[in-house]
Amino acid sequence: MKRYICQNIYGMAQIGMIYNYEVFVNTNDGGNIPHFHFRDAKDWSKFHTCICIDKPEYFHHTGKEDILNSHMKRKLEEFMRSPVSLNKYKEKFSNNWEVVCFMWDINNSQMMLPEGIEQPDYRLL
Repeated sequence: MKRYICQNIYGMAQIGMIYNYEVFVNTNDGGNIPHFHFRDAKDWSKFHTCICIDKPEYFHHTGKEDILNSHMKRKLEEFMRSPVSLNKYKEKFSNNWEVVCFMWDINNSQMMLPEGIEQPDYRLL
């Protein structure tokens, strides 16, 4: 008889890449603190951290406790303020940060972002 190993697979919505790092939002995230993930795309255990969406603060929890250096902070800020790359979404979202907000809200309805939220400066992490 074959035995199958069951494993939880968390859905994720990738927002984009910054060099070899991936920015994404988990679906049904249990943290209930609006945040996104920033991790090494090839080796999740090499670098992984979580950053609040609404303020320039980390949301550290087990296994996601790395710190961005000043270069990474600048690149993250540039990425978040950059226009959305797909033309068909440019009218809906002015930048990648708005996509992060949207993906959080549609995937984590237990803790939605407030109306009128403003983009923080992630260089201040």
